[in-house]
Amino acid sequence: MNDNLQEDLVISKDWTEEETKAVCDGLIKHNRRNARPLDEQWSDTINLILKTKDDEVVGGIMCNMFMYCLYIDVLWVDEKYRGQDYGSKLIAGVEEIAKGKGCILVETCTYSYQSPGFYVKCGYEIYGILEGFPEGIKKYQLKKVI
Repeated sequence: MNDNLQEDLVISKDWTEEETKAVCDGLIKHNRRNARPLDEQWSDTINLILKTKDDEVVGGIMCNMFMYCLYIDVLWVDEKYRGQDYGSKLIAGVEEIAKGKGCILVETCTYSYQSPGFYVKCGYEIYGILEGFPEGIKKYQLKKVI
């Protein structure tokens, strides 16, 4: 793994949280220098949690904003509450917050065994399909202008 590296450099499979942060911070600095004028709005987190009156978590959506785009990382609703429009309400909620913060685009991905049709019903457009996973599973990339 260390072939053709300078003598004072090594590639290591062992890492710390601080080292991971250093890599991410380096990328952010690079992006801010090179992606002007998009540097006005960089990153933020938008999370909404669905819970019962007894504080039992039964769903939620976790998103990150970056350069005027909201990326939906995680969306989950407990099976007991699916089909009751809670997923749509979670998506609408983060879209509203993101739009208020200046976002103009939302992006996400989902697998064929998850919910590509659900996102399409919420107004998302499939712009890419990655095939080649076992069992014929496909990964869908989706976007929506807000």
